[in-house]
Amino acid sequence: MFKIGCAEIQLEVPLFTELYGYGHFASRRNTGVYEPLYCRAFTFYDGKHRAMIVYSDLCTTDDQFARELRAQISTRLRIRPEGIAFTATHTHSGPAVSAESPDTSGIRNAQFIAYWKNTVLQVVQRAFDNEEEILSAETGKAPLERPIGTNRVEPDRNVTDPAIRWIRFKRADGSVKLLLHNHAAHGIADNGPLGTKVSSDWMGAANRMLKEQKCADFILYLQGAAGDINTRTACNMEKRPGVGRELGEEYVKYLTSDLENGTPLALGEISFVLRTFEFPMVEQTPAQLRKDAEFLRNKGRNDRERDYWGINALRLEEMALLLEKGYDLGEDHDLQIIRMGDAAFYFVPGELYIEPGCELLENSTAKHPFISTVSNGNGQYYFTEKSGERYPAIDCKPEKLFGFYEIYSYMHQQRFKYQNCIASFILERMRMLENEKEM
Repeated sequence: MFKIGCAEIQLEVPLFTELYGYGHFASRRNTGVYEPLYCRAFTFYDGKHRAMIVYSDLCTTDDQFARELRAQISTRLRIRPEGIAFTATHTHSGPAVSAESPDTSGIRNAQFIAYWKNTVLQVVQRAFDNEEEILSAETGKAPLERPIGTNRVEPDRNVTDPAIRWIRFKRADGSVKLLLHNHAAHGIADNGPLGTKVSSDWMGAANRMLKEQKCADFILYLQGAAGDINTRTACNMEKRPGVGRELGEEYVKYLTSDLENGTPLALGEISFVLRTFEFPMVEQTPAQLRKDAEFLRNKGRNDRERDYWGINALRLEEMALLLEKGYDLGEDHDLQIIRMGDAAFYFVPGELYIEPGCELLENSTAKHPFISTVSNGNGQYYFTEKSGERYPAIDCKPEKLFGFYEIYSYMHQQRFKYQNCIASFILERMRMLENEKEM
């Protein structure tokens, strides 16, 4: 016996709520809805173990909120907390849930946070109550005629996600209850950097189209390893309206053309593991942080650039003060794997680059692996060692902002910079988790 429960609730966003994304605070205050946001929940039950994925059309998840809500859901529904995952679409046009500095990517709206938490608890109960038996599942990889994304860090090599990974879960009558799809590209097609309308971007448009085409009763999108992958028509390249919907339509065409080519997926027993790890950081003294801040204050060729680097400098000076007050600027995050027979889902609490993401999938012990980033927390970017070596210090001269920005935006979370081994650290810990008895 294998059961799945699904539910969704549309998220209402208060007017003038700050929208999260596009670098430091840009006064992007919500004025309406372009593509609606949803909170969705999915339960998976093998007759003994139950797992759950809670999905929101937001830019990130938050470590504190994931742990808090996981504990509440576990108590209410008697689901083991290690089997509960939180993930996000990674749209850059939804409210902030992550805790960052006020001058960063959007201030959290306390009214929305309280409402979102309550919505999560409602939707997980509905999904639990909605459980019904699934007779079969099939999976596949839809090839792309041309990439949805471009590599913003290394455009010459342009390594992108080569396929759309998917699973269809079917009832006994052949109808599809759930279509899960997984691909890697930032949600930055809609609205432009100063857009002021809520949008679930190309991923939300794709979800809506898949449902309208009756591909399944419920749709679950998992964001792949897109830390260095923009959409092909990124906001800074094309600002006309409707780009996200056009990308969504193209994406849906690739996905639906492959749905009849799937292979049977053995669902089998559900297992899961979740562990908290201290991530490797480059520790600095208050004096070193203030020296870096002084360098940034003198950086920039015009007022706009000087304003940007000045805000970064201010965050570094605040970090120095926090250290002097005895604060710990290290960071820990949760890594999680949920397995369902031949399928495995790797939940990464930030934006992993595409190449280590592909390595994680290629070296998986599962026959059908999937990766879900921006899950269970917001650790920002997990860059490759090669990228870290290209820009070894904050005072080096970057060739361009992308590549440098992902490594040196840590001050907005008031934590130390990651060591260059951060991506391999995550992959090694995932391999360790795979070897635990529960897996």
